[in-house]
Amino acid sequence: MNKPILSLLWSIVFLVACNNGSKEEDNSASSIRPVKYLTVGNSQQVGQLTYTGLAKAQQVARLSFKVGGTVSQIPIKVGDRVRKGQLLALLDATDYQVSYNQSLANVQSAKSQIESAQAQLENARANFLNAQSNYNRFEKLYETNSISLSDFEQAKSNYLSAEASLKAAETQVQAAIAGEKSSESMARSASNQINYTRIEAPFAGIISSINIEPNEIVGQGNPIIELNSIGNPDVEIGVSENAIATITNDQQVEVRFNSIPEKTFSGTVHEIGFSSAGTTFPVTIRLAESENRIRPGMPASATFSFNDQDKLQLIVPPGAVAKDVSGHFVYLIQEESQNQFVCKKQNVTIGRLRDAGFEILDGLSPGNKIASAGLDLLYDGMRVKLYRN
Repeated sequence: MNKPILSLLWSIVFLVACNNGSKEEDNSASSIRPVKYLTVGNSQQVGQLTYTGLAKAQQVARLSFKVGGTVSQIPIKVGDRVRKGQLLALLDATDYQVSYNQSLANVQSAKSQIESAQAQLENARANFLNAQSNYNRFEKLYETNSISLSDFEQAKSNYLSAEASLKAAETQVQAAIAGEKSSESMARSASNQINYTRIEAPFAGIISSINIEPNEIVGQGNPIIELNSIGNPDVEIGVSENAIATITNDQQVEVRFNSIPEKTFSGTVHEIGFSSAGTTFPVTIRLAESENRIRPGMPASATFSFNDQDKLQLIVPPGAVAKDVSGHFVYLIQEESQNQFVCKKQNVTIGRLRDAGFEILDGLSPGNKIASAGLDLLYDGMRVKLYRN
């Protein structure tokens, strides 16, 4: 092969190799993922949090009978205003009255038994004292040989018999007294059974529901009437886990109702739930004023205001924070060399959720660059190129 041809072949091989190297470099550059980022800075916030909930009465009583039976009266209807102690429902108490009358008769019988037992006790005590006196006298006579042994033994036997009869009489009196107490207890129980056939209002309020009809048989303990208190209503909302620590008792709240759009109500935090109900924590707000148009179950929104003008906070958007088994984290964007960047996973401690995003209490500093979106596509140590929001 002559030299010109050989030189041409080597030139072709060199060009192909250079072209392949260029493609590998292009492919490597194109594999670096672009990532949106932001620079963390201090922020002064006057934040507000709004949660939705429902109005409810301050007191709600779901009333039931303590005994079962047949409903004889329901002298109220839904929507009625009732006073404390007013009769709301009544059972037929005939059977309970019979039991009560029988228990009263048992009490009288027990009293008669006590009188009889006490009379027998007095008689037994007199016999015992007489037998005891004879025994003491015969004992002295026997010691002086004035009476026979058989006479002494008879006096002794009479004394022991009288003593046993006295003890038996005392036991009968005690049993009769115990019987009287038992009868009186049963009489009180029977009287209570009659009282339990009545449902009376435990407080003044409005009847919100009735679940029975006259002549219906109801069981013990089954809720049949719901009574709501009258007066300033409460509002119950659910607060997220990120914000529950910022809510305090007696904190001021603004409340609005969809059905009363022209008015804003002031209220205070009355109760804060310690355990979650699903994904939120229950918080009860007590309104400062009453409004006849507010009914239990009406939708409401409660707005909390947090004024931190004197306190600088690091705030990052919610999309810049993720969470795994180790807790909340962000991806720091660090420059390895000129225009070469890499993601580094950084655990952070978050505070309340503001309008602008999460407070970062620990783990970041002003000036840090972090990924602001697409965190589920990133991983620790991943090479990225910057794409600013």
